[in-house]
Amino acid sequence: MAYQGGIGGTFKNLWSPDLTTRAGALSAAQTASTALTIVATLSVLRLWFSVGTDNLVRLIGDANPIILIAVAHIVLMFVAAALLRQGRGIIVGILATLLYFLSTILNGTPTSWIVGAVLLGAMVGGVRGAIALKRGEGFSDDVYETFA
Repeated sequence: MAYQGGIGGTFKNLWSPDLTTRAGALSAAQTASTALTIVATLSVLRLWFSVGTDNLVRLIGDANPIILIAVAHIVLMFVAAALLRQGRGIIVGILATLLYFLSTILNGTPTSWIVGAVLLGAMVGGVRGAIALKRGEGFSDDVYETFA
């Protein structure tokens, strides 16, 4: 048997997880939840370090559209992470993943694109896992032996 490890195998497992079992689909959704939590936390830190606490509160109070969009994006990622942790939240997860993809392409550097590709792979695999859980049928662990 040939060697199948390495980073290519890891990325393939993130992008295309094992969705033949409920445990595999839930694990994929929880991996996406972790990726979204990491991205949202880093976004909070980036916003806080770039604006500062006092200015951030003032800009939110002044209804600055850029800051409000950034805060809404962060809240959406946290909500999607919480729902995907439970195996739900397909639409919110898709929306958060698309917004993350667009923001990485538009605001990123080549280094952030590489890291973003790995995180995006985890998010896509997790959304696929949540879709498989919503469908709820066709899992290999649902097959019972008649004469066991």
